[in-house]
Amino acid sequence: MATNRFWLLLLSLAAGLMLAAGCEKPERITKYTVDKPPPIEEPKQPATAESDQPAGEPTDRTVAAIVPLAEQGWFFKMTGPKDAVQARADDFTALVKVVRFSAEGKPEWSLPAGWSEKDGSQIRFATIIIPAAAGENEKPLEISVTVLPKSGDDADYILVNVNRWRNQLKLPPIAKEQLAGESTQLDLGGPKATLVNLLGVAAPNSMGRPPFASGAPNGN
Repeated sequence: MATNRFWLLLLSLAAGLMLAAGCEKPERITKYTVDKPPPIEEPKQPATAESDQPAGEPTDRTVAAIVPLAEQGWFFKMTGPKDAVQARADDFTALVKVVRFSAEGKPEWSLPAGWSEKDGSQIRFATIIIPAAAGENEKPLEISVTVLPKSGDDADYILVNVNRWRNQLKLPPIAKEQLAGESTQLDLGGPKATLVNLLGVAAPNSMGRPPFASGAPNGN
């Protein structure tokens, strides 16, 4: 009888221990919210404007003169390979220096021996042809003489055309206060010519265009 009570007590104790163990609360799982890190961005390269791209080794030259009169502007221009044009730059200047304008506002000149002249068309008044020197493989150079109506300030008219020629050689524009340092003034016995000598790389289809008329976007 006592033995039975002992086993009953032992079973009760074991059952109590198992019940107590089953009632313990499990450990709680804690959740955390972590902000998503920002994406890693590649360093940005500074944007470069097309006009800031290097034009390359200079290959071409433009020697040109602008003569603004009261109601029209006259343009003398020679463009070609840099060395060939430079070799004739003094001849070009000498020609512009002897230009005189009639009462009707038309230019008159005398050509050196061997030079020739062709009548122009539309706004081109004439084309002066400079033959290549003997023994040279260069092609003859041409001086275009063109005219267009003019209005407004002479300085603005000259500047817009100089900058247009600079653009044709992939050169940056200049400001009005820089014009005097980038050009030469020639006295033609009354009117004055502004002469420039520009070295750069000729843009495609930049040759043979007519000059600006009071800043219109078209030019020689």
